[in-house]
Amino acid sequence: MFPFLQNNLYTKVKLPKGTVVFREGDICEHVAFIVSGVIRVAKIGENGKEVNLYRVCRGESCVLTISSVLSRSPFPATAIVEEDAEAMIVPKDTFVTMMTTHTQLQTFVYDMMMNRFMAMMQMIEHIVFEKMDKRLIEFLLGWCEKNKTNVIEMTHEYIATELGTAREIVSRILKQLEREGYVQLARGKIKIVDKEKLYDKLATM
Repeated sequence: MFPFLQNNLYTKVKLPKGTVVFREGDICEHVAFIVSGVIRVAKIGENGKEVNLYRVCRGESCVLTISSVLSRSPFPATAIVEEDAEAMIVPKDTFVTMMTTHTQLQTFVYDMMMNRFMAMMQMIEHIVFEKMDKRLIEFLLGWCEKNKTNVIEMTHEYIATELGTAREIVSRILKQLEREGYVQLARGKIKIVDKEKLYDKLATM
């Protein structure tokens, strides 16, 4: 999976769900390469609200960790294990040395940074230029298609964090969609009543 990592360069660790890998302001002493599981990277405001920046999955590493190690600057966000993970941990000094000599690692890092940058640009475009009701409908339909279900089991707070908005806004839009007959709301659940009609609504927005 990571051909540039030799056995003597890393330590394998298991990271249980809920583990805080880094907090904002921490000094990164290592770089993790994810073998399995998911790590969520988020920005948490002083008021406690969160905005998800990205997720680090199997075969990836965290670009903010790499940036912090190479620039010798504090980690600018919070990284939390979202699904039980296993990772290859490389000490920061070893990683810095490898980056100066190993072209495979350089290519891996540059490609990953570009992909993450493009994803962040897309997220900013969505937040700035798209109406929140459209983004919410796209999120709901995308979740249904991915998970092959019409029932979305998540809180309004969770959706707000995913979309980078306030819970109150998500709740208001969902209640409006319920009044219009597109969804049914229950505690911690959203049921899509008619996906085709919701797709039709999305197409007109």
